[in-house]
Amino acid sequence: MKRGCTLTATLVFMGTSSSWSFGRRVLGMTHATLTGESLLPDLKTQLFDGHVYDLNWDGNKTNYQHIFDVSNLPTADFAKYLISSVKFHCGQLFYLFEETPFMERLEIFYQNPVKEAQNSPLWFCHFLLILAFGKMFVIQSSRKRGPAGIEHFLQAMQCMPDFNFFKADPIEKIQVMCCGALYLHSMHNRLPAYRMIGTALRIALENGMYTEMRSSCLDEDHVQRCNLVWWTVYILERRMTSLLGLPIGISEESITAPYPSIPTRAQSSNVMEMQVILCQILAKVDSTVYGTEGKLDSRYLSATQSVLRDIAKVTQRLNNSFDLYTNGSMSGTSRISAHLHIMEHQCIILTTRPLLYIFLQSKLGQSDPALMNWLRSETVKTLLHICVESAQQILRILSSLLEQGILEHFLPFDMDATSTSTISLLVAAAIDPSLLRDHSPWSQRADKILDQMVLRGNHAAKLVQSELKQLDGELAQLAMKGGVEAVLSREPYPQSTGLGQFVEAVPLVAGSEQSPLDVELDESFGQHYELSPNQMMDLANSLDLNSLSWPLSSIHDMSGLGI
Repeated sequence: MKRGCTLTATLVFMGTSSSWSFGRRVLGMTHATLTGESLLPDLKTQLFDGHVYDLNWDGNKTNYQHIFDVSNLPTADFAKYLISSVKFHCGQLFYLFEETPFMERLEIFYQNPVKEAQNSPLWFCHFLLILAFGKMFVIQSSRKRGPAGIEHFLQAMQCMPDFNFFKADPIEKIQVMCCGALYLHSMHNRLPAYRMIGTALRIALENGMYTEMRSSCLDEDHVQRCNLVWWTVYILERRMTSLLGLPIGISEESITAPYPSIPTRAQSSNVMEMQVILCQILAKVDSTVYGTEGKLDSRYLSATQSVLRDIAKVTQRLNNSFDLYTNGSMSGTSRISAHLHIMEHQCIILTTRPLLYIFLQSKLGQSDPALMNWLRSETVKTLLHICVESAQQILRILSSLLEQGILEHFLPFDMDATSTSTISLLVAAAIDPSLLRDHSPWSQRADKILDQMVLRGNHAAKLVQSELKQLDGELAQLAMKGGVEAVLSREPYPQSTGLGQFVEAVPLVAGSEQSPLDVELDESFGQHYELSPNQMMDLANSLDLNSLSWPLSSIHDMSGLGI
């Protein structure tokens, strides 16, 4: 740890494409420019992995009998209600359980819970995880220890069999691991979540689920279930890997499994297929747009052009099958459609965001000031504009979900999207006012979204809110000192080495004030902004791949520029 930092910390590596890393680096760079000092860990205002909630468990399984205790379980009727809530929130996104056999086992379980818990430890673990999700979704809680249902999750972790030796249906083992990983991810224990989904991936691989599974020994129902659970693992692994900026667990070229196509699950199959396609784009962004160690190099524009062409192809299907605007209004936005459109716009932001970082570096005097001349490039300006527009659209969609009461308060995807989009808008406004005249209405909208999550007991959202407000405030202070342009006259800071970094993880306590949203947004593209597939393709085809070769004499001179 750096001198002057007295807190006990754990080092966490996050790679070049990590949104978590991007936000922390932007805040750290802004803070250093404003104060001349490094940003130190703060117990009350910063979000670090594994310390948002006090789980009060160190991972040891000390009491074998206690882990099968059934005295804290809900009644059978309430359990069915909780399971139905999980089906509503997760059923079309992920294949976490097979409803019919699961409910049949539930009926058997409640006839003799003590006996069934010990005789069927894997199913009991699975049941506890589903209960934990169900209570998370339906019961409001402000406990620091965690959301309602955390006790079921902890019991599930303690009674989870050792899969190195435990013999069971591989599909159910994978579903249990997916449930555990998603719950950990939602609780901002993202490194354990990443490890757990990695284990699920390995089980799927060793059972050949990434292939077409053509064999006379396998019945069609089993193959279909393997296909659903494979793509569930794939989606979760790709999203967690991207968030941390780490290499993917299996290359796209190695996967031959067909997209889900089950007549009795047509809608769920379509949703999962669209998620898979968007995750494929996400993986392509991570592997092609971002250079080695986070360097911007000659591949950037060509890789960006290729990704935008892929997004254009997806957009047509997305708009046809998952339209956001029911009856021409966002007031009836589908939760599933919103999830998919947000994923699409996150892919656009992740692709174009490196330019934001490069220009903020230059603006703050931490890299060559001449780089700001790239803003004269039509290609560069176009990419920055679609980054801003995608960030704004994410906040529009999330605001619509908030108004309808279907915002996800604990599943991490809405919170992460709020953070990603807001940081992009704050940085864009600081770089060039022509990109965004006034970010404050958007910041207030994000603040209201996070307020609702905090109200429902999401402590991580409180810390995200605090970091966003700190970034907003420090950028504003720089502007008040004569504008961030004045920073250029200072002695430049050492150049960054890229977004890959080790970040200190320390215990945190929530803390920041809330502010209501009482403004109407002045939206240049109107409420229904969405680029059409043709517009996206035209935009991609119009990119000048030589735009970033000037003003530097050679693209290789950019080797020190971290993105």
